[in-house]
Amino acid sequence: MKKNNNNILSKKNVAKSLLLATLLFCSHTIIFAQNNTNSPYTRYGLGELTNYSSGKNKSMGGTAIGMRNKGSINMANPASYTSIDSMCFMFEVGMMGKVSNYTNSQNAQKTSFTGNIEFFNMQFPLEKWLAGSIGLTPYSYIGYDFPETGSIEVPNSADNGATYSTINFTKNFKGSGGLHQAYIGLAGRCGKYISIGVNAYLLFGSINHTRQITYDAAFGDFYSTLQNSKISIVDFNLRYGIQGHFPINKNHYLTIGAIAETKNRLSGKYTVETSGVDTISSKNGKDFYTPLSIGAGISYSYKNQLVVGVDAIWQNWEDAAFFSIQDTIQDRLRVTLGAEYTNDPYSKDYYKRMAFRLGANATCGYLNQLSKGVNQFGITFGLGFPARGNRTMINVGFEYGRMGNILGNQLTHSITENYFKFTINASFNEIWFFKRKFE
Repeated sequence: MKKNNNNILSKKNVAKSLLLATLLFCSHTIIFAQNNTNSPYTRYGLGELTNYSSGKNKSMGGTAIGMRNKGSINMANPASYTSIDSMCFMFEVGMMGKVSNYTNSQNAQKTSFTGNIEFFNMQFPLEKWLAGSIGLTPYSYIGYDFPETGSIEVPNSADNGATYSTINFTKNFKGSGGLHQAYIGLAGRCGKYISIGVNAYLLFGSINHTRQITYDAAFGDFYSTLQNSKISIVDFNLRYGIQGHFPINKNHYLTIGAIAETKNRLSGKYTVETSGVDTISSKNGKDFYTPLSIGAGISYSYKNQLVVGVDAIWQNWEDAAFFSIQDTIQDRLRVTLGAEYTNDPYSKDYYKRMAFRLGANATCGYLNQLSKGVNQFGITFGLGFPARGNRTMINVGFEYGRMGNILGNQLTHSITENYFKFTINASFNEIWFFKRKFE
Protein backbone atom coordinates (compact mmCIF):
# COMPACT_ATOMS: atom_id res chain seq x y z
CA MET A 1 0.00 0.00 0.00
CA LYS A 2 1.26 3.45 -0.89
CA LYS A 3 0.13 6.65 0.71
CA ASN A 4 1.33 10.03 -0.45
CA ASN A 5 1.00 13.07 1.81
CA ASN A 6 2.05 16.37 0.26
CA ASN A 7 3.10 19.48 2.19
CA ILE A 8 3.45 17.69 5.52
CA LEU A 9 5.29 19.46 8.33
CA SER A 10 6.40 17.08 11.05
CA LYS A 11 5.23 17.67 14.62
CA LYS A 12 8.84 17.85 15.72
CA ASN A 13 9.61 20.72 13.35
CA VAL A 14 6.39 22.52 14.30
CA ALA A 15 7.34 22.36 17.99
CA LYS A 16 10.89 23.43 17.20
CA SER A 17 9.81 26.45 15.19
CA LEU A 18 7.25 27.59 17.76
CA LEU A 19 9.73 27.22 20.62
CA LEU A 20 12.38 29.12 18.66
CA ALA A 21 9.93 31.90 17.84
CA THR A 22 8.85 32.22 21.48
CA LEU A 23 12.40 32.33 22.84
CA LEU A 24 13.55 34.85 20.27
CA PHE A 25 10.46 37.02 20.78
CA CYS A 26 11.09 37.20 24.54
CA SER A 27 14.83 37.82 24.25
CA HIS A 28 14.41 40.27 21.42
CA THR A 29 11.81 42.29 23.31
CA ILE A 30 14.13 42.53 26.32
CA ILE A 31 17.08 43.53 24.15
CA PHE A 32 14.97 46.14 22.36
CA ALA A 33 14.67 47.95 25.69
CA GLN A 34 18.32 48.95 25.17
CA ASN A 35 19.22 51.81 22.84
CA ASN A 36 20.16 51.20 19.20
CA THR A 37 21.05 54.84 18.63
CA ASN A 38 22.59 57.82 20.37
CA SER A 39 21.30 60.61 18.15
CA PRO A 40 20.05 63.94 19.54
CA TYR A 41 17.51 64.00 16.69
CA THR A 42 15.62 61.15 18.40
CA ARG A 43 14.47 63.75 20.92
CA TYR A 44 11.79 64.74 18.39
CA GLY A 45 8.77 62.97 16.90
CA LEU A 46 8.65 59.20 17.33
CA GLY A 47 12.44 59.02 17.15
CA GLU A 48 14.68 57.63 14.43
CA LEU A 49 12.46 55.75 11.98
CA THR A 50 13.68 52.39 10.73
CA ASN A 51 12.96 50.83 7.36
CA TYR A 52 11.22 47.56 6.65
CA SER A 53 14.03 46.00 4.65
CA SER A 54 15.69 42.95 6.14
CA GLY A 55 18.56 40.69 5.22
CA LYS A 56 20.14 41.31 1.87
CA ASN A 57 17.86 44.25 1.02
CA LYS A 58 19.71 46.43 3.55
CA SER A 59 22.85 46.12 1.41
CA MET A 60 20.82 47.23 -1.62
CA GLY A 61 20.00 50.62 -0.17
CA GLY A 62 16.86 49.22 1.45
CA THR A 63 15.23 48.52 -1.94
CA ALA A 64 12.49 45.91 -1.45
CA ILE A 65 8.97 46.91 -2.55
CA GLY A 66 9.43 45.58 -6.09
CA MET A 67 11.69 42.65 -5.14
CA ARG A 68 10.89 38.90 -5.16
CA ASN A 69 13.32 36.16 -4.14
CA LYS A 70 12.88 32.53 -3.07
CA GLY A 71 15.87 32.65 -0.74
CA SER A 72 15.03 35.62 1.52
CA ILE A 73 12.13 37.15 3.43
CA ASN A 74 10.86 40.50 2.18
CA MET A 75 8.53 41.94 4.83
CA ALA A 76 8.52 45.36 3.12
CA ASN A 77 5.93 44.06 0.66
CA PRO A 78 3.78 41.19 2.02
CA ALA A 79 2.81 40.21 -1.54
CA SER A 80 6.36 38.86 -1.96
CA TYR A 81 5.70 35.93 0.38
CA THR A 82 4.27 33.84 -2.49
CA SER A 83 7.75 33.64 -4.03
CA ILE A 84 8.74 31.01 -1.45
CA ASP A 85 9.39 27.45 -2.56
CA SER A 86 6.36 25.33 -1.62
CA MET A 87 8.65 22.78 0.11
CA CYS A 88 10.65 25.22 2.27
CA PHE A 89 10.57 26.99 5.61
CA MET A 90 12.68 30.14 6.06
CA PHE A 91 13.98 31.85 9.17
CA GLU A 92 16.08 35.03 9.44
CA VAL A 93 17.76 36.87 12.30
CA GLY A 94 19.83 40.03 12.03
CA MET A 95 22.17 42.20 14.11
CA MET A 96 23.41 45.77 13.67
CA GLY A 97 26.30 47.91 14.87
CA LYS A 98 26.66 51.65 14.27
CA VAL A 99 29.46 54.17 14.80
CA SER A 100 28.31 57.81 14.68
CA ASN A 101 30.19 61.10 14.74
CA TYR A 102 28.19 64.23 15.60
CA THR A 103 29.27 67.78 14.78
CA ASN A 104 27.29 70.87 15.84
CA SER A 105 27.29 74.41 14.43
CA GLN A 106 30.26 75.28 16.71
CA ASN A 107 32.25 72.29 15.32
CA ALA A 108 32.13 70.44 18.65
CA GLN A 109 32.30 66.69 18.01
CA LYS A 110 31.14 63.53 19.74
CA THR A 111 31.53 59.88 18.72
CA SER A 112 29.37 56.98 19.88
CA PHE A 113 28.87 53.27 19.19
CA THR A 114 25.60 51.36 19.47
CA GLY A 115 24.60 47.84 18.48
CA ASN A 116 22.00 45.18 19.07
CA ILE A 117 19.83 42.41 17.64
CA GLU A 118 17.73 44.11 14.97
CA PHE A 119 15.02 41.72 13.75
CA PHE A 120 13.89 38.15 13.29
CA ASN A 121 11.19 36.66 11.09
CA MET A 122 9.90 33.45 9.54
CA GLN A 123 8.20 32.55 6.29
CA PHE A 124 6.39 29.38 5.25
CA PRO A 125 4.06 28.04 2.54
CA LEU A 126 0.45 27.15 3.38
CA GLU A 127 -0.70 26.04 -0.06
CA LYS A 128 0.83 26.22 -3.51
CA TRP A 129 -0.80 29.62 -3.96
CA LEU A 130 -0.70 30.81 -0.34
CA ALA A 131 2.15 31.72 2.05
CA GLY A 132 2.59 33.37 5.43
CA SER A 133 5.18 35.13 7.58
CA ILE A 134 5.62 36.19 11.21
CA GLY A 135 8.28 38.34 12.80
CA LEU A 136 9.41 41.11 15.10
CA THR A 137 11.05 44.31 13.83
CA PRO A 138 11.75 47.83 15.12
CA TYR A 139 9.63 50.83 14.10
CA SER A 140 11.70 53.58 15.71
CA TYR A 141 14.59 54.10 18.14
CA ILE A 142 14.99 56.67 20.92
CA GLY A 143 18.41 57.24 22.44
CA TYR A 144 20.26 60.42 23.38
CA ASP A 145 22.17 61.95 26.29
CA PHE A 146 23.62 65.44 25.93
CA PRO A 147 24.06 68.58 28.10
CA GLU A 148 23.75 72.29 27.37
CA THR A 149 25.23 75.09 29.49
CA GLY A 150 24.19 78.72 29.88
CA SER A 151 23.80 81.61 32.30
CA ILE A 152 21.26 84.19 33.45
CA GLU A 153 21.56 87.58 35.18
CA VAL A 154 19.70 87.86 38.51
CA PRO A 155 19.25 91.18 40.43
CA ASN A 156 20.80 91.27 43.89
CA SER A 157 18.30 91.79 46.68
CA ALA A 158 20.97 93.38 48.95
CA ASP A 159 21.07 96.58 46.88
CA ASN A 160 17.48 96.46 45.60
CA GLY A 161 18.52 95.28 42.14
CA ALA A 162 21.17 97.91 41.50
CA THR A 163 23.64 95.15 40.63
CA TYR A 164 23.29 91.69 39.11
CA SER A 165 24.79 88.28 39.76
CA THR A 166 25.52 85.72 37.06
CA ILE A 167 23.96 82.33 37.69
CA ASN A 168 25.29 79.46 35.62
CA PHE A 169 23.10 76.48 34.78
CA THR A 170 23.30 73.14 32.99
CA LYS A 171 20.51 71.47 31.04
CA ASN A 172 20.68 67.69 30.68
CA PHE A 173 18.53 65.93 28.08
CA LYS A 174 18.16 62.14 28.05
CA GLY A 175 15.91 59.80 26.12
CA SER A 176 15.45 56.07 25.66
CA GLY A 177 13.02 53.47 24.33
CA GLY A 178 11.36 53.03 20.98
CA LEU A 179 8.48 51.36 19.18
CA HIS A 180 8.45 47.79 17.87
CA GLN A 181 6.30 45.77 15.47
CA ALA A 182 5.18 42.17 15.91
CA TYR A 183 3.55 41.15 12.66
CA ILE A 184 1.80 38.25 10.97
CA GLY A 185 1.45 38.31 7.19
CA LEU A 186 -0.46 36.42 4.52
CA ALA A 187 -0.11 36.47 0.74
CA GLY A 188 -1.84 34.71 -2.12
CA ARG A 189 -1.52 34.45 -5.89
CA CYS A 190 -4.27 35.84 -8.11
CA GLY A 191 -3.65 34.14 -11.40
CA LYS A 192 -0.21 33.38 -12.74
CA TYR A 193 1.55 36.72 -12.40
CA ILE A 194 -0.19 38.74 -9.65
CA SER A 195 0.19 38.40 -5.87
CA ILE A 196 -1.50 40.34 -3.08
CA GLY A 197 -0.69 40.31 0.62
CA VAL A 198 -1.26 41.97 3.97
CA ASN A 199 0.71 42.35 7.20
CA ALA A 200 -1.26 42.80 10.42
CA TYR A 201 1.07 44.18 13.04
CA LEU A 202 1.00 45.15 16.67
CA LEU A 203 2.83 48.42 17.31
CA PHE A 204 4.01 48.65 20.91
CA GLY A 205 6.63 50.23 23.12
CA SER A 206 7.41 53.33 25.16
CA ILE A 207 9.26 56.60 24.59
CA ASN A 208 10.99 58.18 27.60
CA HIS A 209 12.29 61.75 27.80
CA THR A 210 14.06 63.35 30.78
CA ARG A 211 14.98 67.03 31.10
CA GLN A 212 16.89 68.38 34.09
CA ILE A 213 18.04 71.96 34.80
CA THR A 214 20.68 72.45 37.51
CA TYR A 215 21.65 75.92 38.78
CA ASP A 216 24.62 77.20 40.79
CA ALA A 217 24.27 76.92 44.56
CA ALA A 218 24.05 80.71 44.66
CA PHE A 219 20.53 80.38 43.30
CA GLY A 220 19.35 79.22 46.69
CA ASP A 221 16.91 76.36 47.13
CA PHE A 222 15.85 76.47 43.48
CA TYR A 223 18.92 74.50 42.43
CA SER A 224 17.35 71.85 40.22
CA THR A 225 14.19 70.89 38.37
CA LEU A 226 13.50 67.53 36.76
CA GLN A 227 10.83 66.55 34.24
CA ASN A 228 10.11 62.99 33.11
CA SER A 229 7.69 62.28 30.28
CA LYS A 230 6.64 58.89 28.96
CA ILE A 231 4.54 57.86 25.98
CA SER A 232 3.25 54.27 26.12
CA ILE A 233 1.69 52.87 22.95
CA VAL A 234 -0.10 49.63 22.02
CA ASP A 235 -2.05 49.51 18.76
CA PHE A 236 -2.74 47.56 15.55
CA ASN A 237 -2.38 48.53 11.91
CA LEU A 238 -2.28 46.90 8.46
CA ARG A 239 0.15 47.08 5.55
CA TYR A 240 -1.22 46.07 2.14
CA GLY A 241 0.93 44.94 -0.75
CA ILE A 242 0.64 43.91 -4.38
CA GLN A 243 3.19 42.64 -6.89
CA GLY A 244 3.13 41.74 -10.57
CA HIS A 245 5.91 39.43 -11.77
CA PHE A 246 6.08 39.46 -15.57
CA PRO A 247 8.45 37.51 -17.87
CA ILE A 248 9.82 39.63 -20.71
CA ASN A 249 11.27 36.53 -22.34
CA LYS A 250 12.91 33.32 -21.17
CA ASN A 251 15.61 34.91 -19.01
CA HIS A 252 14.38 38.44 -18.33
CA TYR A 253 11.76 39.39 -15.71
CA LEU A 254 10.13 42.58 -14.54
CA THR A 255 8.53 42.95 -11.10
CA ILE A 256 6.32 45.90 -10.15
CA GLY A 257 5.14 46.34 -6.56
CA ALA A 258 3.19 48.75 -4.38
CA ILE A 259 2.36 49.04 -0.67
CA ALA A 260 0.03 51.17 1.44
CA GLU A 261 -0.70 51.83 5.12
CA THR A 262 -3.59 53.96 6.35
CA LYS A 263 -3.29 56.81 8.84
CA ASN A 264 -3.78 55.36 12.32
CA ARG A 265 -4.46 56.95 15.71
CA LEU A 266 -2.32 55.28 18.36
CA SER A 267 -3.85 54.03 21.58
CA GLY A 268 -1.84 54.63 24.73
CA LYS A 269 -1.12 57.19 27.40
CA TYR A 270 1.12 60.16 28.01
CA THR A 271 2.48 60.78 31.51
CA VAL A 272 4.46 63.78 32.80
CA GLU A 273 6.16 64.06 36.19
CA THR A 274 7.84 67.32 37.23
CA SER A 275 9.89 67.71 40.41
CA GLY A 276 11.69 70.69 41.90
CA VAL A 277 10.36 72.67 44.78
CA ASP A 278 7.05 70.90 44.21
CA THR A 279 6.22 67.60 42.53
CA ILE A 280 3.53 67.50 39.88
CA SER A 281 2.30 64.34 38.18
CA SER A 282 -0.21 64.40 35.34
CA LYS A 283 -1.66 62.02 32.78
CA ASN A 284 -2.84 63.60 29.56
CA GLY A 285 -4.85 62.18 26.70
CA LYS A 286 -2.71 63.35 23.78
CA ASP A 287 -3.22 62.36 20.16
CA PHE A 288 -0.45 60.46 18.37
CA TYR A 289 -0.70 59.05 14.85
CA THR A 290 1.22 57.01 12.35
CA PRO A 291 0.90 58.50 8.85
CA LEU A 292 -0.69 57.46 5.61
CA SER A 293 2.12 55.70 3.72
CA ILE A 294 2.26 54.88 0.01
CA GLY A 295 5.16 53.21 -1.78
CA ALA A 296 6.04 51.75 -5.15
CA GLY A 297 8.97 49.83 -6.57
CA ILE A 298 10.17 48.18 -9.75
CA SER A 299 12.95 45.69 -10.41
CA TYR A 300 14.51 43.95 -13.38
CA SER A 301 16.12 40.51 -13.08
CA TYR A 302 18.18 38.39 -15.43
CA LYS A 303 18.05 34.64 -14.72
CA ASN A 304 19.20 34.17 -11.11
CA GLN A 305 22.30 36.29 -11.66
CA LEU A 306 21.38 39.97 -11.71
CA VAL A 307 18.65 42.08 -10.15
CA VAL A 308 18.36 45.89 -10.20
CA GLY A 309 15.57 47.83 -8.49
CA VAL A 310 14.34 51.21 -7.31
CA ASP A 311 11.79 52.16 -4.63
CA ALA A 312 10.03 55.31 -3.46
CA ILE A 313 7.87 55.65 -0.35
CA TRP A 314 5.98 58.76 0.82
CA GLN A 315 4.57 59.29 4.32
CA ASN A 316 2.04 62.02 5.12
CA TRP A 317 3.46 63.05 8.52
CA GLU A 318 2.12 66.60 8.25
CA ASP A 319 -1.41 65.24 8.64
CA ALA A 320 -0.44 62.92 11.52
CA ALA A 321 -0.83 64.78 14.81
CA PHE A 322 1.96 64.55 17.39
CA PHE A 323 0.98 65.75 20.88
CA SER A 324 -2.31 66.82 19.21
CA ILE A 325 -0.32 69.26 17.01
CA GLN A 326 0.13 68.89 13.25
CA ASP A 327 2.89 71.40 12.49
CA THR A 328 5.89 69.88 14.33
CA ILE A 329 6.77 67.26 11.69
CA GLN A 330 6.78 67.25 7.89
CA ASP A 331 6.01 64.80 5.11
CA ARG A 332 8.74 62.25 4.39
CA LEU A 333 9.95 60.93 1.04
CA ARG A 334 12.54 58.18 0.79
CA VAL A 335 14.04 56.93 -2.50
CA THR A 336 16.28 53.86 -2.75
CA LEU A 337 18.29 52.16 -5.49
CA GLY A 338 19.93 48.74 -5.31
CA ALA A 339 21.52 45.92 -7.28
CA GLU A 340 22.71 42.35 -6.67
CA TYR A 341 24.97 40.17 -8.82
CA THR A 342 25.78 36.45 -8.51
CA ASN A 343 28.06 34.91 -11.13
CA ASP A 344 26.52 31.43 -11.00
CA PRO A 345 24.31 30.42 -8.04
CA TYR A 346 24.63 26.72 -8.98
CA SER A 347 28.37 26.57 -9.57
CA LYS A 348 30.70 24.28 -7.61
CA ASP A 349 33.07 27.26 -7.31
CA TYR A 350 32.30 28.99 -3.99
CA TYR A 351 33.36 32.42 -5.23
CA LYS A 352 30.92 32.21 -8.14
CA ARG A 353 28.06 31.45 -5.75
CA MET A 354 28.74 34.55 -3.61
CA ALA A 355 26.39 37.53 -3.95
CA PHE A 356 27.68 41.10 -4.42
CA ARG A 357 25.36 44.01 -3.58
CA LEU A 358 25.35 47.80 -3.94
CA GLY A 359 22.80 50.48 -3.15
CA ALA A 360 22.00 54.04 -2.14
CA ASN A 361 19.16 55.92 -0.45
CA ALA A 362 18.09 59.52 0.09
CA THR A 363 15.45 60.95 2.45
CA CYS A 364 13.62 64.27 2.64
CA GLY A 365 11.46 65.48 5.52
CA TYR A 366 9.94 64.04 8.76
CA LEU A 367 11.56 66.29 11.40
CA ASN A 368 11.27 70.08 11.22
CA GLN A 369 14.56 70.29 13.15
CA LEU A 370 16.39 68.91 10.10
CA SER A 371 17.39 70.99 7.09
CA LYS A 372 14.96 71.30 4.21
CA GLY A 373 15.32 69.14 1.12
CA VAL A 374 17.54 66.05 1.33
CA ASN A 375 18.50 65.67 4.99
CA GLN A 376 19.75 62.09 4.99
CA PHE A 377 21.56 59.88 2.51
CA GLY A 378 23.38 56.55 2.60
CA ILE A 379 25.60 54.43 0.36
CA THR A 380 25.52 50.67 0.94
CA PHE A 381 27.38 47.56 -0.15
CA GLY A 382 27.43 43.97 1.02
CA LEU A 383 28.25 40.32 0.42
CA GLY A 384 26.26 37.12 0.63
CA PHE A 385 28.14 33.98 1.71
CA PRO A 386 26.36 30.69 0.91
CA ALA A 387 26.49 27.94 3.51
CA ARG A 388 25.11 24.39 3.65
CA GLY A 389 24.85 24.28 -0.09
CA ASN A 390 22.79 27.22 -1.27
CA ARG A 391 20.00 26.99 1.29
CA THR A 392 21.57 29.11 4.02
CA MET A 393 23.05 32.53 3.36
CA ILE A 394 25.13 34.72 5.65
CA ASN A 395 24.64 38.34 4.61
CA VAL A 396 27.11 41.05 5.62
CA GLY A 397 26.31 44.68 4.87
CA PHE A 398 27.88 48.11 5.29
CA GLU A 399 26.43 51.60 5.04
CA TYR A 400 28.03 55.01 5.17
CA GLY A 401 25.60 57.89 5.61
CA ARG A 402 25.00 61.44 6.74
CA MET A 403 22.04 63.01 8.50
CA GLY A 404 21.37 66.69 9.14
CA ASN A 405 23.38 69.22 7.14
CA ILE A 406 23.47 67.53 3.73
CA LEU A 407 23.33 70.38 1.21
CA GLY A 408 25.11 73.05 3.24
CA ASN A 409 21.92 74.81 4.38
CA GLN A 410 22.67 74.25 8.07
CA LEU A 411 20.08 75.47 10.55
CA THR A 412 20.91 77.32 13.77
CA HIS A 413 22.08 74.86 16.43
CA SER A 414 21.71 71.95 13.99
CA ILE A 415 23.79 68.80 14.31
CA THR A 416 25.32 66.77 11.50
CA GLU A 417 25.66 63.02 11.99
CA ASN A 418 28.12 60.99 9.93
CA TYR A 419 27.65 57.29 10.54
CA PHE A 420 29.02 53.91 9.54
CA LYS A 421 26.65 50.99 9.99
CA PHE A 422 27.49 47.28 9.95
CA THR A 423 24.81 44.59 9.62
CA ILE A 424 24.96 40.83 9.62
CA ASN A 425 22.12 38.38 9.26
CA ALA A 426 21.64 34.69 8.67
CA SER A 427 18.92 33.40 6.36
CA PHE A 428 18.10 29.74 6.95
CA ASN A 429 16.18 27.92 4.23
CA GLU A 430 15.10 24.44 5.31
CA ILE A 431 13.12 21.70 3.54
CA TRP A 432 10.56 21.06 6.29
CA PHE A 433 7.59 20.52 4.03
CA PHE A 434 8.10 17.25 2.21
CA LYS A 435 6.40 14.29 0.59
CA ARG A 436 6.17 11.05 2.53
CA LYS A 437 5.68 7.62 1.02
CA PHE A 438 4.52 4.58 2.92
CA GLU A 439 4.90 1.16 1.43
